[in-house]
Amino acid sequence: MSSSARKLIIDCDPGVDDTLALLYALNSPNCDIALISLCFGNVPVSTSIRNVLSIFQVLESERAYRTQYNLPLLGYHTRTQSLSPDHWPTIALGSDQPVSSRRTTGAEFFHGVDGLGGVHEKAPQFSPPETFLLPFLDAESLSADKQITREELIASAKGYKPSSTPSWREILRVLREEPPNTVTLVALAPLANIARAAIEDPITFSRVKEIACMGGNIDHPGNMSPFAEYNVYADVDSAAIVFATTSRTPASTLPPSASALGSAFANPAYVPTKLYLFPLDLTSKHRLRKRWFVDHCEFWLNRETDNKSHQLQHPGDAPLAMWMSVWLGGAFGNMDDIVDFEKQHYTPTEVDIEDGVVGSYIEMHDPLTVFFAACTDAERAALFEISHDVDIRVETVGQFTWGMCAVDRRNMPKRDANDPAPRDVGEWLALEKGNRLQLAVKGPGSKAFSKQLLDTVLSAL
Repeated sequence: MSSSARKLIIDCDPGVDDTLALLYALNSPNCDIALISLCFGNVPVSTSIRNVLSIFQVLESERAYRTQYNLPLLGYHTRTQSLSPDHWPTIALGSDQPVSSRRTTGAEFFHGVDGLGGVHEKAPQFSPPETFLLPFLDAESLSADKQITREELIASAKGYKPSSTPSWREILRVLREEPPNTVTLVALAPLANIARAAIEDPITFSRVKEIACMGGNIDHPGNMSPFAEYNVYADVDSAAIVFATTSRTPASTLPPSASALGSAFANPAYVPTKLYLFPLDLTSKHRLRKRWFVDHCEFWLNRETDNKSHQLQHPGDAPLAMWMSVWLGGAFGNMDDIVDFEKQHYTPTEVDIEDGVVGSYIEMHDPLTVFFAACTDAERAALFEISHDVDIRVETVGQFTWGMCAVDRRNMPKRDANDPAPRDVGEWLALEKGNRLQLAVKGPGSKAFSKQLLDTVLSAL
């Protein structure tokens, strides 16, 4: 692990692209993961945790495979060898519903009932035992036999530390234990856990260095409605609360359901957060093409003879490539109909032309956000363009615009509090009101990013 690695909390709901994001972070020398926090979203939290544990299980199988055939180890392997178990990331279960419980939805229609396209049935050798939830439950709520099994599972955990504490409290614990302004919070799911942490202890929450958040859409169509992206739509009040933590006066943008929180955030010790938003406008332009993945996996699958270009011998299938092929293959399959529809109804887009390849793809919403979080300041400046201090607010009561990210398009200057501002409902023009988000508008592009992702997750060839 690099001495300059970013200390990360990753809040997620795996899910296909969340799983890719976690595989990247676990293998990147630039990431020091303190906590993996699970939230409802693509699938329930009990399903998400099964998927996360499968990641660690398949990585251990990959370690054995590469050791047997004298192949280079992954970044994850070298890290767990060099770190004591005390420094392994904690895993904790979090919110299983929105903070308001008013309206939500899952995403099993794309990710499958298990979140990974049926991988637990298709490749059961990489799935955790049926008792996988026990280490994350309160021991006192379990029978004596289950308590024994729970302790055995905790003792045998490799590469991670299970916690039975709710993940939003684990978020606060990490922020208390680490120096202020050193922890990056990566938000890849609906924002319930992060909102709960901010609500429970705003002062501790404001110790966060920054939040890198995948969510929302500005000019791009939504993927849940014409106006809303999934993570924001699934818990609008949490999104509004977390966005409000960026404001000098959070009460000015808190949702009606959370207006009482204004006084808590008004504490002079509270420091507004710095939140980088990665909306569909940018993340949908970063795609992993099926062709690129298949080409990269060719070396790792069905190898029974020497590969003369690499001078390596290894038979059979590498566990990680085989496991990924199952659930990514399902996701690429889901995209086939969409790609066929696009071919019939649309001309090639700018992204298609830049990629230089057609066919199925997966949009890299979450991996791109994690990649940004891991980048150094110099890499961010070179690879990303950011619009600073943008007032983005979440619509939490609209009949048709539920979950919309609203921005002021009037192009009018901000005003001092004493200046009159007719027709400014919501005080969008007031200097001290409104949110201040850092909006990601440009990134490295599909081809460069996909190569970086695959090289990190599966090894550069």
